[in-house]
Amino acid sequence: MDIKATAGDVTSIETGALIVNLFQGVTSPGGATGAVDAALDGAISKLIDEGEIKGKKNEMTLIHTLGKMSADRIVVAGLGKQDKFSAEVVRQVMGTASRFVRRLNVKKAATIAHGAGIGGMDPQTSGQAVAEGAILGLHRFDKYKTMDGDPSNIEEMVVVERDADKVAEIQAGLDKGRILAEATNFARDLGNEPANVLTPTELADRARAMADAVGSRARTAAST
Repeated sequence: MDIKATAGDVTSIETGALIVNLFQGVTSPGGATGAVDAALDGAISKLIDEGEIKGKKNEMTLIHTLGKMSADRIVVAGLGKQDKFSAEVVRQVMGTASRFVRRLNVKKAATIAHGAGIGGMDPQTSGQAVAEGAILGLHRFDKYKTMDGDPSNIEEMVVVERDADKVAEIQAGLDKGRILAEATNFARDLGNEPANVLTPTELADRARAMADAVGSRARTAAST
């Protein structure tokens, strides 16, 4: 999955699904979620008033925009209580939200940098947690599985940030998070292989191939 940060207005981003958030107990959404609420004529606020959206951690609420925004769907992700908020919460919620969006068969999704605004989190820390949560959360070891009927993976995730000065920091966090998450998923895949496939020789070959590939990318990056 390609994951990148961009400066822009969340109400104008063209995407299959846009993930915003809400802390538990908040009755009037602010920041990016507030902007989306206004664009939807107060739909999020109405659902809060009716008790459908509570903001509990990992609570997901789907709202179809019906042409009121460039995004086809809005997913309001609950962050839980604000005094318990952390990078780990962002990782957990992004994992849950990414799997939720995948079930919608969305190929291109967008999200905000959770916590980098009202939450007061460092933008790079937020970016790293977003990438780790999305990539780890979407991981599936399906090498030996028939995929008929299963939703396809998200191909692109865009992190939309209104403040252009924060984009470089968010992207740095995304890049670091991607490296850590992909390394973890590589180890997961090795652990899921049956012993008659992942023999000691095969394990050494895969480790060597990965080291060569990472070394080649590092040399390419250093020369540019």
